[in-house]
Amino acid sequence: MKINLSVFLNFIISISILLFFLYFVINYISKKPTIINFIHSDINTNFEIDITDNLNNINNYLKNFEFIDSYLLKKNKNEINIKIKLKKVFAKNNSIQEIIFVDNTTAPFNYFKSTYLDNIDLIDISNDAIYINRYLSDNYQKLASIFNISQIEYIDDRRYNLVLSSGTIIMLPKVIDSDFINFIQNNIEIINKNTNYEKFLDLRNFHKKSIRLK
Repeated sequence: MKINLSVFLNFIISISILLFFLYFVINYISKKPTIINFIHSDINTNFEIDITDNLNNINNYLKNFEFIDSYLLKKNKNEINIKIKLKKVFAKNNSIQEIIFVDNTTAPFNYFKSTYLDNIDLIDISNDAIYINRYLSDNYQKLASIFNISQIEYIDDRRYNLVLSSGTIIMLPKVIDSDFINFIQNNIEIINKNTNYEKFLDLRNFHKKSIRLK
């Protein structure tokens, strides 16, 4: 049986084209770019790109950023999901453009998304980033349950002023211990009910039973 040469050549050409197409598709799929997803990320796009550029050495790279508590990286085919967990935030200082975390780690604003910064309610108005000493660390939540605090200031590297949402300044003593917290809890309603102070409430000498207000 004779085979038409032109038909045979067309067949060979068709098979070759098909194989070439399959090779191209397979090669394209195998080299498909990896998609990087940051899950519920509070860091800004530029920092995400920097992390992406350092995926091969991500452990050592992220060690340079003390405000990162931990991270989780999951790979699925051509997709990588990264979840960055930040340390617990304490306040932000708008003057020096820094965030202060509860362990006294600080970080510049430019690492974070604006939505994350906007959600930090407490404002540090200290000249430098506030230092959170043991007294404040142990008792801040109790103070926040008593006073409607909007700002905080570290004074003379030894004590704190609280600024309430009303603008009133609460001057705290150096030692914020259980005696002080109990004194405030037992007396703040009496103070608020029987006095009219708008500018400040000076509690620095509460242990001497001396309170100034204006």
